[in-house]
Amino acid sequence: MRTSLCLFVLLLVTAAASRAEIADGVAAIVGDEVVLLSEVRTAMQSVMSRVPAGQTISAAEMREIRESALKSLIDEKLVMQFAKHQGVAATEADIDGAVAGIAQEEGISVDAIYESAAAQGLPREAYREQLGKQITRMKVVSGSVQNRVRVSDDEVRALYAERYGNAKPGERIRVLHILIAVPPDATLEMRAQAREFTLKLRDQARQNGDFGTLARQYSKAPTAQQGGLTVFRAADAPAEIKVAIDGLKPGEVTDVIENAHGDNLFQYLDRFDPSTVTYDQVADRLRGELVERRTMPEFEKWMVEVRKNRYIEVVAPELQ
Repeated sequence: MRTSLCLFVLLLVTAAASRAEIADGVAAIVGDEVVLLSEVRTAMQSVMSRVPAGQTISAAEMREIRESALKSLIDEKLVMQFAKHQGVAATEADIDGAVAGIAQEEGISVDAIYESAAAQGLPREAYREQLGKQITRMKVVSGSVQNRVRVSDDEVRALYAERYGNAKPGERIRVLHILIAVPPDATLEMRAQAREFTLKLRDQARQNGDFGTLARQYSKAPTAQQGGLTVFRAADAPAEIKVAIDGLKPGEVTDVIENAHGDNLFQYLDRFDPSTVTYDQVADRLRGELVERRTMPEFEKWMVEVRKNRYIEVVAPELQ
C-alpha cells in the first residue's frame, strides 16, 4: 500500500487562483483571499452529480450541500494559508517527486499519468495543482495535527489481543473496501451512473493511492470510517472477490465488482494467518492504524482553532 501519499480528504477540486479575476461575485473572504461564488457552484455540482437520476433534492438538503461546499472551500484556504506561513507548502519538486512515485508504482511513464488525468478532465497544470494541495494538507496534518495524537503501548496491545489473541488458524485476506450502493429496484440509467462513478473512483485510487480516504468519503459499507479496512477468512471470502484479487500485488486495486449490494472496489493489502502473528511483527502497523483512526477528529479540532484565529466573513447574502 502506498504510504508516500497518505492523503487526507479533499472533498472538492477548486478553481485555480487565477480565476479570481472572474467577475462572478465573492462568496466569502478568508484572510486576504476570497472564495468565489463560481467555486461554490462548482463544488455543489460535484456533489449533486452523484445523486441518482430521478432522485429529488429538497430545499433543506440543497442548503446543507451549499453550506458544506462553502465550509470545505474556506477550510482549504485556511490550510493553504497556514502552510504558506509555516513554509510547508508543496514545492514543484514535491509534486514532481509524487508524480514520479505514482508512475513508478503503476509501472507507467510520467507522461501517461498526465494523459490519464487529462482524460478525466484534469489538464496537466490542474492535476499538479490538485496534487500539490493534497501534499500540502498531508504536510500540515503530519506536522501540526498528528503530533497531538497519543497512542499508548497498552492500547496497541489491546488491539493486538482483539485482532490476533484468540484467532483460529487459517489464512485471512486483508483489503480496503468501497461500496457504491445501488438499490435493487434501480433503473438501468441509475445503474449506469453508479458504474461510471465507481470507475472514476477506481481510476482516482489507482492514480493517487488514496483508497482509504475515498472509502471514508464515498463508501456505504459499514467499514467506511475505518478507511474500508476489511478482513476475510480466505475460506469464506466470496468467490468473486477471491478471483478479483488473485494475483494482485499489495496496494493494487481491483476492477469494479457488482453484487446484490451495488458496485464494489477492493484494494488488496496482504494475506496472513493470525494465529502465527506475533506482537512485534504488527505493533508498528497497529500503532499507525490507531493514529490514523484518531487523526481526522483531531484535525477537525485543530481546524476549529484555526478558524478562530483568522478573519472569515461570508459576504454573499444567499450563503449567510
